[in-house]
Amino acid sequence: MKSVITIHINGIVFNIEDDAYHKLSAYLDTLTAYFQQEPGGNEIIADIEARLAELFVETAAGTVVTLADVTRALETLGSPEDITGTAETDPDGHTHTASEREKTTKRLYRDPDGRYIGGVCAGIANRLGINPAIVRILFIIGLFFGGMFAGIYLLLWLIIPLAKTTAQKLQMRGESVNVNNIWKHIQEEISTDASLQQSFRQFISEAGELFDKVVRIFFRIVGIGVGLLLILTGIGSAVLMFCVYFMQGLLFEHSVEWDFLPFHELLRHVVSPAAYYTLCASGIIVAALMVFALIFWGVRLMTKFRIRYKIVHVALLLTWFGGIVLIAVTVMVEFRHHAWRNDVIETKMLPVADTLYLKAIPSEMKISNNPLDIYYDRGNGRFYGMPHLSIHKSEDDRIRLRIRKEANGRSKMDAYRYAEDISYHVTVCDSLLLFPSFFSVEPPHQWNFQFLNMTLYVPEGTVIIPDKLLCDKIFGGSHHAYYRHKWIMEKNGLHKLEE
Repeated sequence: MKSVITIHINGIVFNIEDDAYHKLSAYLDTLTAYFQQEPGGNEIIADIEARLAELFVETAAGTVVTLADVTRALETLGSPEDITGTAETDPDGHTHTASEREKTTKRLYRDPDGRYIGGVCAGIANRLGINPAIVRILFIIGLFFGGMFAGIYLLLWLIIPLAKTTAQKLQMRGESVNVNNIWKHIQEEISTDASLQQSFRQFISEAGELFDKVVRIFFRIVGIGVGLLLILTGIGSAVLMFCVYFMQGLLFEHSVEWDFLPFHELLRHVVSPAAYYTLCASGIIVAALMVFALIFWGVRLMTKFRIRYKIVHVALLLTWFGGIVLIAVTVMVEFRHHAWRNDVIETKMLPVADTLYLKAIPSEMKISNNPLDIYYDRGNGRFYGMPHLSIHKSEDDRIRLRIRKEANGRSKMDAYRYAEDISYHVTVCDSLLLFPSFFSVEPPHQWNFQFLNMTLYVPEGTVIIPDKLLCDKIFGGSHHAYYRHKWIMEKNGLHKLEE
C-alpha cells in the first residue's frame, strides 16, 4: 500500500504516489541546481514544469500519477547531461539522447516570432515546412479576387492558437520538447538583438495582439448571450414538454368541448402495447437528452465548463442517436399494421321525391374542435368519427345514397374487416333523410383510421333542404350557410333556389 501526495504543477492539481513524488522532486531539484546560474534559468524550469504537466495529463488524467508515469515523463524530457553531450548507452554500445527518445509531429500554431500581423502565414508555413513568404504571397494574391481571403485570414487568426510557451514553439517546429531543446530555444531568444523590440514588426505584432483580444472579448460576450439563450430555451422546452405530455387535459379543458383524449392515450389506441411503451420511453429519453444538451452547451459557452472524460460525450450522443433509431424502427414496424387500406361500399336506393329534407339526428355528445374529427368516449371505451356528405347529380332519375367505409389494416382482408366494423345507419322516412351525427367503431378495436364518406345522388330538378345541425356536423361546418336556403340540382351542380 502506497501513500498519495497532492501537488501542483503549472497550476494543475495532481495526485502522485509517494515514491513517484520523491523521484520527481529529485529531478526538479537537479534541474534547479543546474540552471539557476544560467541566463533565463527560471524560464527554463517553468517551461519544463509546463511540459511535465502536459505529459501527466496525457498519461494519468483523472488518476494517480505512478512511478512508471514519472519515469516515462523524465525519459521524454531528458536530463541536463543531454546539454553537455552526455548520453545514455545501451548494451549494444549505442547512445540515445532525449531528442531521439521522443518522436513528435508538427502542430499548427500561430508563430509569434515570425509574424507580421497575426502569425497565421508563418504558422502555416512552419506546419507545411515551406518559406513563409510563399504563404503570404498566396494570401495577398487572394485579396485581389475578393474579400473572402481576408475573412479566411481573420477566421484562422481566431481558430489557430498562438504559440506562447517554449513547448508550443518547439511543437510548432516539429522539435522534441525536452530539456536540451528548451534550453537551446531560450538561449536563442536571449541572444536575439533587443533592438528588434522597437521595430515596425513588433509594433504590428502588438497591434495584432490588441485586435485579437478585442475580437475574443466580443465573441466571449456573444458566447455568453448565446449560452444564456440556450439555457433558457432548454428550460422552456422542458417545461413545455412536461405540460403538453402530462397536463394536456388541464391545458385544453376550455378550448376543446369534447371528452378530451391526450396524445399519449390516443397513441395507446393506435399502436400495439409494446410499441406504445417503446415510443414513450424512447421519446422521453431523446427529449431529455436534447434539453440536457441545450443547457449543457449553454453553460459551457458561459463558463467554459468541460467534461474531462470524452467517453461521457460519446455515451450520451450514442444514447440519443439510439433513441432516435429505436423510434424510427418502431414507427416503421407499426406502419406494417396500417400497410393496406380497403373500403366497404353500400348503396341505398331511396324513394323518388321532388324535395328532400336532410336532417342530422341530435346527439348528447358535444361538438369538438378536433381537426381530425376523431373522438373517444371514455364511458364506453369506443371511438367515434364524424361522417362527411357530398351531393352530386344522378345519371338517371333515381335517388341513391352511396356509403363508403374505409379503414387501415395489416393486410387487405384485415382492412376490409375493420371497415365493416363501422356502425352507421341512415333513416329514410319518405322524403326525409335522418343522418346520425357520428359513426362508431363496433366492436371497439384498436383505432385503424376508420372514416366514412357518403355521396347523395339526386336527379336534376330535385330540391334539397338541409337543416343547420347537419350543415354544422356532416358538412364539417364549412357549409353552415346551406341551411338558410333551398337548393336545386341543376346540370352543373347545386344552386341556390330563388324564392
